[in-house]
Amino acid sequence: MDDAPDTPLDVLAGHRRAGRGDRPALADRRRSVTYAELEREVGARMRELREAGVGAGVPVGVVLTCLLESVADFAAALSLGAAVLVLQERAGGAERAAALDDFAAELLVAERGVARLRPAGRGTDAPAFAVTSSGTGGRPKVISREWPGTFRNSSVFAAESGLDADDVVLTTSPLGHSYAIEAGTLAVLAAGACQVVPSGPLTPARAAALAGRHRPTVLQTVPLVLDWWGRGGVPRAGHWKRCVSAGEALPAAAAGPWHDAGVPVLDHYGNSELGQLTLGPAGGGGVGRPLPGVGLRAGTGGPGPVTARFHGLSPVRVRQGRATPLADADGWVATGDLGVLDAGGGLRLTGRADALINVAGNKVSPTEVEAVLRGLPGVGDCAVVGRPGPAGGTQVWAFVEADARDFDAAALRRRAGELLTPVKVPAVIRRVDALPRTPTGKIRRGPLLTDDGG
Repeated sequence: MDDAPDTPLDVLAGHRRAGRGDRPALADRRRSVTYAELEREVGARMRELREAGVGAGVPVGVVLTCLLESVADFAAALSLGAAVLVLQERAGGAERAAALDDFAAELLVAERGVARLRPAGRGTDAPAFAVTSSGTGGRPKVISREWPGTFRNSSVFAAESGLDADDVVLTTSPLGHSYAIEAGTLAVLAAGACQVVPSGPLTPARAAALAGRHRPTVLQTVPLVLDWWGRGGVPRAGHWKRCVSAGEALPAAAAGPWHDAGVPVLDHYGNSELGQLTLGPAGGGGVGRPLPGVGLRAGTGGPGPVTARFHGLSPVRVRQGRATPLADADGWVATGDLGVLDAGGGLRLTGRADALINVAGNKVSPTEVEAVLRGLPGVGDCAVVGRPGPAGGTQVWAFVEADARDFDAAALRRRAGELLTPVKVPAVIRRVDALPRTPTGKIRRGPLLTDDGG
């Protein structure tokens, strides 16, 4: 992987020289392009962006949409050596402005063209790839990394997940999310495969129709969509070779319809700081083993902080234009998660370090309580948080997606009490029609801390 091309344009040109120029590279709702066509589009866009001021080291924000033109903008800016901040199309105006300000972006590349945000400055020393966090707990963070290491990480993921030039990858997460652009677009380009980018959330019926049209072989998604489509018959509507799920814990029931249809499901763990970290078959209670080149540390006898490293990334958090290194002297980065490594090196996540609930001095893991509640009849999904009780102490609260006709909070508490120690049993269980989620399906816990979760 040390010989990986330096820029996206180099990658595209490499596929053309290898005789793969006429193979499909990307498809959106309007059109599809081959590798040779995409190479030409990126080259043309580079000339336009260069004239607008994009160049080596210039901090640039690029809004990624479900259209191929935005992918060409992204590839062109990186190929010019810019420091590129990927922005989600659905991000609110204030959120986007804050990210651009933290990154000290000089230019914004969006569907309407290129806008100058501030006078040209010194720029950075090298090409960079930056993303925002998912924002599940508040204002998103801007994380920047070295571009060569980022592409190498995506290339490793592509190889380990078995991607090849015959694969067609359907990505359901918005491209502005790091999972979709790194484990999706960049991994697809590394393998010479094809990526299908749908426009907005797809119902199972629309997903089945799309599968018939594009014949995708790999589904790259999140547990929420995997479960929804599984129950909607999508596993038997296409030519699927495998599914990859990431973003949060994958309930066994969500993978069931896919397994029943003979489609393997892989569980994957990654983060904004380091990209792709683990991969393995779903169903074992863990998220797989570390990818080649990934160092991973966690608890052994019990849950412990998860730290990871991957050579050549050197992640930093950028605030108000100032970069704070996230790795220690040996390259290890704290993920903020808790987990256990088994004897074979597989990782099982047990929750977030900052999400542990302190109930009268006892540490309660929301992940453990949620796993129990999800197994109870009538519970579709749930989220557990700590909230102040009437006496001032912290209580365990559970927000449950359930049908209003069958919901019985008292019965759920009694059943949970049979499976959990008393301190872990939710003091309050609230029914909601739907839990608040990010565009990629992750549960947003912030709103659950301050209101009724509805």
